[in-house]
Amino acid sequence: MSTGRTVSKFFKFQLDDSGGTVRDIPVSSIGGVGVTYDQVALPALQDAVKGFLSGHGDVSLAISGPFSNQVVAGASASGAAPVLSGSHVVLSAVNGGSTPLTFGAYFGIRGYWATGDPCFGITSSATSGILVFDYTVDPGDPTMYTANLKMYPGSSLPAWGTAAFT
Repeated sequence: MSTGRTVSKFFKFQLDDSGGTVRDIPVSSIGGVGVTYDQVALPALQDAVKGFLSGHGDVSLAISGPFSNQVVAGASASGAAPVLSGSHVVLSAVNGGSTPLTFGAYFGIRGYWATGDPCFGITSSATSGILVFDYTVDPGDPTMYTANLKMYPGSSLPAWGTAAFT
């Protein structure tokens, strides 16, 4: 584990393919990573202090990256550069599915992600994980994909950690 700052070069994103095997996929941009909470206001005119009721946590990720139909490859290990699988091969097969998937967003600190560096994600089970929706491809120059990931209904929340999600 290193301490310090990081750069996008050392970020990697992993997602289950349709067979339940974790793959590294190319991601150029990702919306904020973390859990968001709704806040319901509970104001009353006679209250001296405003109050609120926090809602249930939710995770919604919007990812985009280069369109690729490379064959799938085994995911990278701790301390190694990502071994990229084709974004189209992985995402097109799980888009709109109903099986919870494992995902991980890994932040390598001063080098490729290694155990002990921060990561955010969830290991899937029959009742927890993430789903892929709205996978689309823009044939512009360069050709890019976009996809939205949302929590499986009733899933436990992904969490920050320092060990790989499998």
